[in-house]
Amino acid sequence: MTSPRIRDTWLVRKHEAMQLGIIYVVFTAVWFSIGYLLTHTLKNSWIVHTDKSISEWFVKQRTPGLNSASFVGSMLSDTVVKIVVTAVVALVMLIVWKRWLEPSVVVFSLILEALTFITVTTLVKRPRPDVPHLDTSPVGTSYPSGHTAAAVAYSAIVVIVFWHTRKRWIRALSVAVAVILPVCVGLARMYRGMHFLTDVVFGALLGGASVIATVMVLTRAAERQQNQHVEDDEEHTETVPAAQLAHN
Repeated sequence: MTSPRIRDTWLVRKHEAMQLGIIYVVFTAVWFSIGYLLTHTLKNSWIVHTDKSISEWFVKQRTPGLNSASFVGSMLSDTVVKIVVTAVVALVMLIVWKRWLEPSVVVFSLILEALTFITVTTLVKRPRPDVPHLDTSPVGTSYPSGHTAAAVAYSAIVVIVFWHTRKRWIRALSVAVAVILPVCVGLARMYRGMHFLTDVVFGALLGGASVIATVMVLTRAAERQQNQHVEDDEEHTETVPAAQLAHN
């Protein structure tokens, strides 16, 4: 079987774009509904009161050392950082494996997460915790936590690690990083007064759901593409002898 050119391995065509678009709409509806409950139906519930109490508790724990550590934790999935990291990782994967599946999983997981986050936070408009903020942000709303969602979306890299190695220590290390990173980011964002606990929880769920959905769509597309390449190779193998016979 001949190896396809890199450009021929591109997976996101009309069918996949429609699937991802439908998933985006569904995700937006689900996360908006939860945000609406938190800001309207449940605004006087124990859930929201607990959110506020936790935000106030974090303020009381502030120290110069923790302020610096939380800044680092928050920056791990800052907008500029995640764009640069995603671009570099995707480029390396494209060079190593010479196909679009692996980099596409990473890139489209982040895109799906980011589009859903931007839409939902714009619609819900949940105010940030009423405590002193240690950061400024062009986005003045709290729900869901985009930083945490992006940190969990990095776990798309773990999926690819599992595809390409059976070494337990590498798999264990990748899983450990994928778990620790969002926890650090989520705690940092709450500590710095930028998000409630529920913002972080539902941000994490959004990131995870984005990875799962993207992997499902793109692996199916890759399977269809692989089958098509096999069929094309078989047709080529069958037609070459016939052409040679005709020439003779």
